[in-house]
Parts: sequence; C-alpha cells; structure tokens
Amino acid sequence: MVAKRKQGAEAGEEQERPKYIIQKYRDRLNILRHAQEFSQKDDIPRAVTAYMKYLESLAEYFEITEDKLHPELFAREKNLAEILLISQVYWDLAKAYDRSPRLKKECERCLKQFVKFSLGFKFQFINSEMLRKFMKKRAAYNPKLFSDAFQKLKLNSRSCYIATYSFHENSMIVYDLRQFKQKLVKSSLGSMLTDLYYRQSPNLIDLFIEYPNVGLLANSIFIRPLLRAFTFFAKII
Repeated sequence: MVAKRKQGAEAGEEQERPKYIIQKYRDRLNILRHAQEFSQKDDIPRAVTAYMKYLESLAEYFEITEDKLHPELFAREKNLAEILLISQVYWDLAKAYDRSPRLKKECERCLKQFVKFSLGFKFQFINSEMLRKFMKKRAAYNPKLFSDAFQKLKLNSRSCYIATYSFHENSMIVYDLRQFKQKLVKSSLGSMLTDLYYRQSPNLIDLFIEYPNVGLLANSIFIRPLLRAFTFFAKII
C-alpha cells in the first residue's frame, strides 16, 4: 500500500483523482506560505488553520487522513525538502497547541509527527537542536511533552556533539565513540552519564561557536587528546 502511494506521488496527476484534490495539492505551498506569514505575525488561529489545510491537501492526495501522514509515503531523496517542511509544520502546530490546556493531546500528537518526520533524515540534528533551544528558553507550557520528543530524537541520533565538533562527522574516532555510546546506555550509570553529556555538551559547543578562538585552543590542547585517549581505553574495556 505504501509503495503504491509513493508511486502515486511520483506519478503525480497520472493517477485518477478529483480535480479539486489535484488543485489543492498544486496550491499547497502557497497555503503553507500564508501559514508561515500568519505565524510570523503571531496570528496563531489563522496560522493553525492554514497549516492544517496544507497537511490535509497532502493527506487527500494520498487518500488518507491527516493523522496517517508518514515519511514512507514520500520518495526519501526526491521529496526531502517536502519532508523537512512537514516536520516544521508539525513543530509549529505543536507549539501552537501547547498554548491551550485543552489541546494538550493535539500538542503531543504533533510532536510525535514532528519526531517521525525528523528521525533518520539529514536534518534530524538541526530539528533536535531547534527543540533543545526551545526547551532551554522554558517557553513550553507542557515541558514534559517536549522533553520526551527531544529524548526520542536524541536516543536515535547519531550525533556525538563534541566529537563531531573536534573531528569530522565520518572520522573513525566519532564512529568508535558512537559504538561505545551504544554499550554505555545499557547500564543505569552509563545512561546517566550519557544524559549528562547530552545536556552539557551542546552548551559547550555554543560557547565555542560564539568564541571561536577559545574553541580552537580548547580543541587542540585538551579535547582532541582527551577524545583520542578515551577512544583507546574504550576499545579495550
């Protein structure tokens, strides 16, 4: 069924659909642009309405309901930009619904969709950082919902913040540290240390980005030698 729908997305209008559905699908990016404009003006009700129209235009095109939208409906590489847009739409909706106590369930649902449309994609780290910075501002009315979403992104993330900063993404040291992390989280102490690392290391990276000379000095004198030594001992544990 998923393969059939994905094929339909690639075939576009070749599948038989009512003309009004095809037209709504064609107009979806204009609808999304209006939603973003409303959001920038803090006109939340109209932004939510427009965001939902965008999502519903996709859902109708795939002949499903909006809550059944899933990344597998889209060609992973060809439709990557659209998948990113969908993740951002669910993110904005989650923040909007978070403002109302009676819409807590919708906030939670949209966060789950946000995570679903983030996991495994090139922009996962960007989305997780966006979520982390939002939590850091303490702007959420339901912080646990956002924290749970962040934990899901973090747990499935391949990122090792400091190691990736100090070495390139595909270096063997980064790979070895990721492998060690998988072993570490299996114990309660290891899981606690991993959580501490993920809480503190982004702040350190923010500092290094803000003060690049400090980052360069710390990286060459302290961080790189420490990570090399740590990787060596991790292999023999």
